[in-house]
Amino acid sequence: MTILVRVMTSLALAMLAPIAANAADDPFLGTWRLNKAKSVIAKDPGVKSKEFVFSPSADGVMITETLEMLSENGKTHVSQIPYAYGKSTPQAGPGIDALLVVKADSHTAYWTAQSKGQVVSQLQVNLSADGRQMTFRYLFSASDPTGSAFNDRYVYDKR
Repeated sequence: MTILVRVMTSLALAMLAPIAANAADDPFLGTWRLNKAKSVIAKDPGVKSKEFVFSPSADGVMITETLEMLSENGKTHVSQIPYAYGKSTPQAGPGIDALLVVKADSHTAYWTAQSKGQVVSQLQVNLSADGRQMTFRYLFSASDPTGSAFNDRYVYDKR
């Protein structure tokens, strides 16, 4: 029985090693906190704080989002957003049912939110050269026909 446990443990570690190696090379991973002072948000819904934790998962990356709204007296909302680079990943979130994340280079990614096979929004995500800031900006949003969201910049600082 002990030999079987050792073999299974070795196999599991061997399968996780490539994931860990890829994770170590991914500059998007880590904890990111919204910096409202550096951000430009046209229609701020009253966000008090927002934090993303990007961590490696068995299938790619898992984002844990913690959101606190000014109007909710300290109540926080926690959600998880899975994705794998280059593949449309099913989502349980409101308004979207899939997310496609594609890396253009080591410091640029494009996030495409889909609903029923249609693109509902696309964001460009850029990391600063030093890897300490991440900026999200809209390239397309079906819910904003005025285009005002395209001026928004959500800046996150790495913790």
